[in-house]
Amino acid sequence: MHEYGDAGKPALLLLHGVTDSGECFADLVARLGSSYRIVAPDALAHGGSDRFTADELASDDPIEAMYAATEAVLEDLGPTLVLGHSMGGAIAGALAARRPDLVRAVVLEDPAWMDESPWGDEEAVRRQRVEWTRSVAADPDGAIAQCRAENPTWPETEFDPWARAKADVDAAFLSAGTAVLSTPWREIAAAIEPPALVVTGDTDVLLHKEILAEVRRLNPRFEVRVVEGAAHCVRRDRGDAFHAVVDPWLAEQM
Repeated sequence: MHEYGDAGKPALLLLHGVTDSGECFADLVARLGSSYRIVAPDALAHGGSDRFTADELASDDPIEAMYAATEAVLEDLGPTLVLGHSMGGAIAGALAARRPDLVRAVVLEDPAWMDESPWGDEEAVRRQRVEWTRSVAADPDGAIAQCRAENPTWPETEFDPWARAKADVDAAFLSAGTAVLSTPWREIAAAIEPPALVVTGDTDVLLHKEILAEVRRLNPRFEVRVVEGAAHCVRRDRGDAFHAVVDPWLAEQM
């Protein structure tokens, strides 16, 4: 668990994406730390958290264990604002759908709502992801230099935690190749009743135009915003534009 901000302010639970960690919100914490008690757990198999057991990874739905651990955090916090990215966005959406008593409002940053992997052959993607995280762990300085060159708009504070998280993710989990619940994402999206803001970009995102249109149809209560010039990591790619949307929206939910 990582805690930041003002312990006397309303709680904001942050849920990271696959191969990230609870430390991978440095710029967001700098912007919002004076307004919230920020709680950012490492998901199972990430950072300092427990690894999945062999039985959990062999189960029909390993991510239910990740969901249950996150739900326990939410129960300790009480009714809370939740923000999740990618895999964390899918978990955040499930929390909002299943536990509306505990989710005051939810921000979904390009959540992992998809019918198939956008990256091609899933077995090849699994192998490449394991090899990539190992290469980052072996040469973090080189990986950071490459990441900085490929992502020139990212805040400088994001690079070190990004690299540390890659070194701390469990290879067995990545090899299993699952990062979303088996419950259909459409079922989850349609069931969300708390106020929900969906934020995505317009380049290399999971919520491409067709999926985004379906998201709007499934749940007309959603507020949906597309940040121009942003890819999957919206808050890193276009931080000012992301926060211009998200910060006032969160403030309205308190």
